[in-house]
This record gives sequence, C-alpha cells and structure tokens, in this order.
Amino acid sequence: MNRCTDFQLKGWLPLAAALRVSACASHLQKPAAPAAPAADNTAAAPAPQVPDKGDPEQRFQAALQLMKDKKPQDAKDAFAALAQDFPQYSGPLTDLGALQAQGKQRDQAIGSFSRAVAISPKDDFAWGWLGILYREGSDYGRAEQAYLKAIALKPDNPVTHLNLGILYDAYLKRPQDALAQYREYQRIAGKDGKPVVTAWINELQDGLPQAAGNPAAAAGQAAPAANTPAPVERKP
Repeated sequence: MNRCTDFQLKGWLPLAAALRVSACASHLQKPAAPAAPAADNTAAAPAPQVPDKGDPEQRFQAALQLMKDKKPQDAKDAFAALAQDFPQYSGPLTDLGALQAQGKQRDQAIGSFSRAVAISPKDDFAWGWLGILYREGSDYGRAEQAYLKAIALKPDNPVTHLNLGILYDAYLKRPQDALAQYREYQRIAGKDGKPVVTAWINELQDGLPQAAGNPAAAAGQAAPAANTPAPVERKP
C-alpha cells in the first residue's frame, strides 16, 4: 500500500488561519506610553520620521481574508510584507510557509517555517510542516526530528502521529516504530480515523515475528527491535 501521502497537507490551511488569528492577536498589544521627560530648556532635535506601517492586526486579518478568498499569491505577498515590517511575530511566517508549501515552493516554505520556529520554538504547526517538507526532500533524519518536536509540543494531534508513522513505515523501514505511531493515531482519532490505517497495521503485524515465548508480544506489544527481520520493501 502507498504510504507516501502527507495528511497534514490536506485541510490544515483553514485551521492555520484560525490559530494564527488568536496567536497574533494575543501578541500585538501596543506598548505602554513612555513617561514624559523632565523639562529641559535645551532645544530638542526634531524626531526622525518613522514610516507608518499600519496596524499589524488589521493587516493580518486582511491577509487571512485573501486566503479565504482563494487569492494565494496576494495572500503570500501580504504575509511576506507583514513579516518584514513586524519581524517579532511568527504568525505571518507560518501562514506564508503553508501557502508556499501548497504552491510546491518547498525551499521557500522551509525558510519561512524555520524563521517561524526561531521566533516561536513552541509552534507545533510549523514543526509539523517542516517534517513534511524535509521528508519530501528525502532528509529523513530532519523530518523525524521535526515530527518529534511537533508531537512533544502537541501530543494529542493525530495527524502528526500518522505522518511520523508513514515516515517510519515507508521511508525509514522501522515497522515497530511505525506501528506505535499508527496505533497512537487511531487512539487519538477514534471514530474519525482513516480506515486504511487499520490495513497498514495489519500488514505490518503480519511481517513481524510471532509471539512464541515472548510475553510482550503475546500481550499485543511490539517485539524488541533486535528481533525484527528485514522488512519487506515498500515503495513510496
């Protein structure tokens, strides 16, 4: 069976928009006005003119609306400009990265998500996307680490468990690790889980050693990695 599908690529962009609205709004508070300086008879130098970059929250909302209106290039331009004018916020970079990834601009998307996690290391959404993009570029070690970081930050996200399971199954040939991730996906997703994952689990179990004399395996647990035979090749 084909395991190469990255399920995060489907249906996440509207969620990204919703997440970024709340995250951005909570961090776009105006700083408190400074205290008035003491009286000074010295003539003050004229204050430098600072260009008006507009209200970042309003600009962010406008960029989100472009996404909803299915104008991806306009939205990308808006998020890129917002990220340049307000580099302290990760939200515009995360949405820019998602749009770039959906537009098959992998290198640009990796750059945007990498900048986002540098600003906000706890952005599980950006880490999950980095896992997808590294996997697409055959950088499986980085893909695994990115998925693990996303799971550590948000362990109840079934999609990341599923994508990590696919990485272990189809690319790294680690069937027991894949089984653990698929089972965790099913546990979290429940009745909303994808039925095909059950078939993948059964297929992997058929290729693992039998439980003869192994209490852990007899109890339905995965056998130690040292006892795992060479897995059957699965072409992505």
